[in-house]
Amino acid sequence: MYTMSNIKNLSLKIVLAEKNTITAAQPTNYQKFPYVKLFYVTSGDVSLIMKETTEKLSKDQLILLNPNVEYYWDLTGDKAAEIIEVGIHGLEFSKIGDAESDFSYYRHNDGEKETATFLNLLLDEMSTRNQGYEEVSKRFVEIILIHLLRLEEFSIRNSLNKKNHKEIQTVKNYMKVNYHKNITLDDLVDLVHINKFYLIRIFKQEVGMSPIDYLIHIRIDEAQKMLRNTNIAIADIAHLVGFQSPSHFSKTFRELSNCTPSQYRRQGNQ
Repeated sequence: MYTMSNIKNLSLKIVLAEKNTITAAQPTNYQKFPYVKLFYVTSGDVSLIMKETTEKLSKDQLILLNPNVEYYWDLTGDKAAEIIEVGIHGLEFSKIGDAESDFSYYRHNDGEKETATFLNLLLDEMSTRNQGYEEVSKRFVEIILIHLLRLEEFSIRNSLNKKNHKEIQTVKNYMKVNYHKNITLDDLVDLVHINKFYLIRIFKQEVGMSPIDYLIHIRIDEAQKMLRNTNIAIADIAHLVGFQSPSHFSKTFRELSNCTPSQYRRQGNQ
């Protein structure tokens, strides 16, 4: 919910895009890079050894590594493995709703090979280097990220804005706990002691929407949970999640959910 719109705010740069072969003679010393690594196995079986865990990968499996995660490759079969490797500067990722947790990697099975299609187009652009190849390559990476974000298993943020992340996370956590209260922008400014317009700007850069829009999304999410799991009257739910009037709640719910609260509840009971 708070992930897709982040894409347009990222200052992405493709550091590398190449196809590599993993052999039994591969070095086993740990290495790390200050940017996201995307690996896609095109053939063979291989293990990605990290400090805390090991991930065994096979054909059509993808893994994203956050910046500065230490790793090395280990061949798990007799045959060499082929991988596509992409380095992406300007972003990092985390678990949805828990951005401060340790989240080193994300794994994905590309059964429909949708990611592979765009990775191969990316390789062609980066190898031919025709006019505008950097922008075209960036668009292919954005498409891959959007495809993965649709699964709603992780979120992304601009790693170039990390100095602002503490304030933004404080604001987000406050709204998640106090969404039922009458929260104003001035309340959020007082919480982190920074300029109102600066807060709006950096929040939009990292989250993809304004603080108040983020609060509204939280309220609608909580309302959806109550509609699915309780028999509380819709007017009461409106007040419980922080709306001042049932009519405003119903209007906002319909805008974000494409149905009325009553319709949403009926769909959940079918």
